[in-house]
Amino acid sequence: MRDLSKITSLGRSLTEWADRPANAKFLGSDQELVLERAGDGPQAPVAAWMLGTWRLGHGFARVLRGDGRGFDEARIGQALRRCSLRLRARSRRTNELPCSLSQLALTVLLGLALEDPGAEPLHALLASLPDRAFDDRERLALFARELVVLRGGQRSAVPPQLGPYREVLLQWTGSAEILALRLAELLDVHLREVTQPHSDFEDPPCRLYPLEAIAVRNVRAWLELPTPKIDHALMFTNLATMKPQGPWPRDPAVQRLERVLGRRRGR
Repeated sequence: MRDLSKITSLGRSLTEWADRPANAKFLGSDQELVLERAGDGPQAPVAAWMLGTWRLGHGFARVLRGDGRGFDEARIGQALRRCSLRLRARSRRTNELPCSLSQLALTVLLGLALEDPGAEPLHALLASLPDRAFDDRERLALFARELVVLRGGQRSAVPPQLGPYREVLLQWTGSAEILALRLAELLDVHLREVTQPHSDFEDPPCRLYPLEAIAVRNVRAWLELPTPKIDHALMFTNLATMKPQGPWPRDPAVQRLERVLGRRRGR
């Protein structure tokens, strides 16, 4: 009952955030204008991330209300945030990570959950990071790395600093029913952390979307492994029971950014 009450509260919070005119202007139309004017300038990655966050959250709010086409808007938001991180990576002049591990992890996990066909460069970036790049506060990022490793056909090393996420990987080839219980425990972690400041799930589009469980489900489907039904309140909203339909949508802003990335590859 406590979880259902929290789910209701999170759903109300998401729809109120998506309905707020100030957000639509500042995160939406204002950033569209910045992207049109910025070209491949230094403002482009920031504007793309902010606009992507708006499209993701607004799209998920539509899905929550029963509009399955909201997934197309969310997928465009994912593409914008993915382009934002790739632009930052292309601009860096050192070996330092061009973004926070949290931003990279959320973009990779959303890409796995939404089946983003353009996310492979970010998969490679995350997979290239050694264990020492992750501390105890970056368990979700390390978990995302291990999912990418598994999806690539390699075995996970199951690093000890994974915390509660480690139990899912330890059960990866074990009992499907126990795996479902471990995934439900991860969603309990999600709900506990969602209202904590500076947590991974503070990101508005990720507060109610069980991206880690759906990412696991999709990776296992990719590997032709079964995933049983996960009995958790986060898995019973429209965000989890409905799925994106049709091909990955195209968007003019995303296409402009991808052309910029293409030009930089050619240099």
